[in-house]
Amino acid sequence: MKGHILLLGVSMLAACTSVTGINSRQDGHLTVTSRARWDLVSWNRVRSAGVSEAQSYCRKQQKQMHAVAVHSTGVRGMTTQTVEVIFDCI
Repeated sequence: MKGHILLLGVSMLAACTSVTGINSRQDGHLTVTSRARWDLVSWNRVRSAGVSEAQSYCRKQQKQMHAVAVHSTGVRGMTTQTVEVIFDCI
């Protein structure tokens, strides 16, 4: 029973954010953007979703993710929170 509740909780957290695919920038870096789907999602959760996606992308290439910059917009409860992670796989 506890396992089902934990799985449901993790699924709910994953449903709180959306993450774009990995894109290349003209300066050679990679970027991924994550957005809150609900107004009550914390900035930290939105940032973590983007960073996790970047780490997963680099891990598939057997490299490590190096964050170059993290930009955020939006205010919790007022506007949609968006976080852009700019990174390299090294």
